[in-house]
Formats: sequence, C-alpha cells, structure tokens
Amino acid sequence: MEAKRKISVRKIIQTLLTIVLVVSCVFVMMSAAEIQNKKRLSGLKIEVKNEDYCQFVSKDQIKIALFEKRHLSVNKLSLANVDIKKMEAILMTNPWIENAQIFVDNQKQLNIQVTQRKPQLRVFDQVGNTYYLDAAKQILPISENYTHYELLFINVPLIKDDSIGDLLKTKMINLAQYIKRDSFWQAQTAHILVNSINDFQLVPVIGKHKILLGSAENIDEQLENVFAFYKNILNKIGWEKYEIIDARYHNQIVTSPSLPWKAPVDRVLTNINWVKSIVGDETKKLN
Repeated sequence: MEAKRKISVRKIIQTLLTIVLVVSCVFVMMSAAEIQNKKRLSGLKIEVKNEDYCQFVSKDQIKIALFEKRHLSVNKLSLANVDIKKMEAILMTNPWIENAQIFVDNQKQLNIQVTQRKPQLRVFDQVGNTYYLDAAKQILPISENYTHYELLFINVPLIKDDSIGDLLKTKMINLAQYIKRDSFWQAQTAHILVNSINDFQLVPVIGKHKILLGSAENIDEQLENVFAFYKNILNKIGWEKYEIIDARYHNQIVTSPSLPWKAPVDRVLTNINWVKSIVGDETKKLN
C-alpha cells in the first residue's frame, strides 16, 4: 500500500511540473508576441507591376487609399494593427487592379505588390460612353489623370451583360490583339467602326476607303488579302481610287467602284517595314 502511494505522489508531482512548464512556455510566447506586435513598421515598399505598359494605378493612389483616407501613418503603425486582408480588399475595389498582395518581411517592412489590368482597346459606344476592355473582357473606366492610347472601336452598340454582349467583347478583343501583333496593320489602322449588327469596318490611316470585315472571324485571311490588294493593285493605280474594300468573302476582294479581285494562291508576304511594303517597289522603279 505504501509503495503504491509513493508512485501516485510522484506522478502527481510530474504532472504538476509539466503543467507549470507548459504554462510558462505559453506565457513566454504570448509575452514575446505582444512585444513583437507593439513594434512599429520599419518602412513601406510599393511595387506596381507592368507600370511600363500603363499608369492607371500609381503609388500615391495606393498610399492615399490605404493610409491617408484611413488616417493612418506608416511610421506610427504597429505590427498588431496591420490588417493585411482588409488592406488587400481595399485595393481590390479599384477596377484597374487585377491582383494585390501585401506582407510584412523580416525587417518589419510593409510590402505592397499590385498588378494592373492591361487594356486591349478603347470603346466609344452609341450612347456616349467610353471605356477600356482588357483581355479578360473586364470593362475598365477612363482616368482623369492619365490617357492610355489603344485601338479605338467607334459606334459600338450598348453592351449588355448577356451572351450577345459577351460575344461582341470577345470579337473586339480578338480583332484588336491581331492588329496589334501585326506591325503593318497596327500602323495602318486609324480606328474600327462597329455597325448595328456588330459587323466591323476598318478605317485606315492611308487612303479614304473603308475595309469591310463583317464578323472578322477569319481576320488573318481577310487582312492578308487586303494587304495583297494594296501591294498589287492600289500601289499601281492610286490609293484614292476606291471608297469600299470588301474583304468579307473567302479569298476574294470586292471594291466600290466595282473591281472584283481574287487573292493569289501563294500569299507569302515579306515581313518588311510597313511603308516600304506599300511604296518600296514603286520607289525602286522610279530610281
């Protein structure tokens, strides 16, 4: 009986010591955390990604949204009062911000990394609205402080939040991206007109004609045919000859005044400077 009592007392003492040790560790950890949380931020670093492409989001705007409007000072802000999720949520209310990440590094510096949305085109619609579209079909507002020059789509019907509106946005983005990838058409396109049935007309920089593209589903073939027509016909008879160049038909160009023209079977075109591609050959002949 006496041996059993000794064993029980020993276990009780061990248990108490364990509890005291655990409580002490928790207390030390909480005290350390409290001391750490009372420390202030050492500084602020803001990075706006892709700012070389556009400047719709500035570092000053981020500071105003996160600190000035909330009456906060970075130098006086303690680590305990840094609400990262709330700060990220505030930034994401800006339609031009695609992504926002905030963290505090080992030097207690607050790091803010923001990615801007990249506009692909600018819209002027039939009711007087103007805005940008990005690759994700997000409608983006214009800015009072900054203008970004993108391909213009004029007379666009009012885009509703339905399948028809979504399809029109997709077509405009695809057309804009194709034109911007091609150095010739990027330089030759003044703007794109959109009619009431959502067909496209390209208005060029050189010449007084319009290029009918229809739904522009085969835009690569259509513009290759027009380019060949430029090179083989307009370059010889003059750029003011026609008012309409209709590229809506497969492998064929129809003009007004009427001049049906079929694209050559071999449409291999050299990747040369856009001006030389139009006038280069004639210049050589004159010399």
